[in-house]
Amino acid sequence: MLDQALVWNTDTNLQVTSLTARLRGFAGIGEHADSIHVSDLWGSFTPTDVTLVAHQWALDGETLTFEASAHDTLLRFELAPLVNARGEIVGVAGRAVELHALTGMDPRAISAAERTIGMGTWYEDLRTGVVTISEGLAGILGTPRHTLHLDIRAFDHPDDRAQVAATLAEHDGEDAYSSDHRILCADGRIRSVRERLRTVYDERGMAIARVGTMLDISDLKEREAQLTELALCDALTRLPNRPAFEERLESAIARCGRNERRCAVLFLDLDGFKALNDRHGHAYGDRVLIAVADRLSRHVRASDTVARFGGDEFVVLIDELYTDDAAVDAARKILRSLDEPFMIDGVPLSVRASIGVATYPGSGSTARDVVALADREMYEVKRNGGCGIKLASPRKETVVASSEKSVCQAHSSKAPRRFVTLESV
Repeated sequence: MLDQALVWNTDTNLQVTSLTARLRGFAGIGEHADSIHVSDLWGSFTPTDVTLVAHQWALDGETLTFEASAHDTLLRFELAPLVNARGEIVGVAGRAVELHALTGMDPRAISAAERTIGMGTWYEDLRTGVVTISEGLAGILGTPRHTLHLDIRAFDHPDDRAQVAATLAEHDGEDAYSSDHRILCADGRIRSVRERLRTVYDERGMAIARVGTMLDISDLKEREAQLTELALCDALTRLPNRPAFEERLESAIARCGRNERRCAVLFLDLDGFKALNDRHGHAYGDRVLIAVADRLSRHVRASDTVARFGGDEFVVLIDELYTDDAAVDAARKILRSLDEPFMIDGVPLSVRASIGVATYPGSGSTARDVVALADREMYEVKRNGGCGIKLASPRKETVVASSEKSVCQAHSSKAPRRFVTLESV
């Protein structure tokens, strides 16, 4: 409850500017005491204490929520930058709520409570080279706490060391830095951490120590990866969705410009899928789409991309081509792969499709152009009865159909006659 909270404000030197009477009593501070430092409130008398370090990060603009113990009590802290009307950080606004009294608990339980936030701190005395780490950091690193000459950098993951070194070089000479990277723990675990460092100066302005924190963000990174996958993945088929496909197509077009190759977009729509959905229901239609997605994925190269744009529309990126004919060959292979019936609920089902093909740079000059042209050509196949392939080209158009059809003429009153050839597959 709000009225049970301990509330305080500080200035940029972490001198307390206001606090509630309840916090004054909790911390045992007399009514007439002045010049109260935030460390006086929580008994944080060393630079590595979590509450003191957290206040420093709040001054850097961070908003933090964490649990820590003070005065034999476990509290949940909420810290935020205190900002004036001009948007300048002028201090820290803090709030804490009591969770449990720790009196009489085993000291190991208190240490465990301090590590509940997954944060650890370290303090390096630049005059002696001695490094002191907290219980929390010892738990993260999987190493004994009392190791005086611990090298924090030795725990950087081998694949991330160059990144960390670049961050350190970029912030060389600055008072603080922050870096997200992985560490290789002493027990072989790999964890993702957010590491921050602040330099401590004496009254003469000489750097005398460095204070660092590591926050274990492995769960956060895993969740971010899951959200990224969901954002770029079709929920039904688990294929890439439109944004993911467009990103890959842009990359393929950039490669084409460098190596003078081609790429192609195959826009595929299932023939008669709406009628199938209406007849058997959406759950049945979903099983068909999943089966088609699997079939398409098994009939392209690992370097190619099969995506679903929605409904029964699938799009295939064929990369690293030398000719437009190779794109048509790939479309033929996909169309023929659908000849084998699908087994849906133990019953064979025949599926046919219309495919529009557009190439870069043969058909369009941008990713959007190529997709739009392939989409247009697919609908042209639909209008000619479906179950075929049509290639868009600035100079000629070729339609390949699965059944023999007559030659179609395209008439124009202002241009000579132009023929669209229909061939059997």
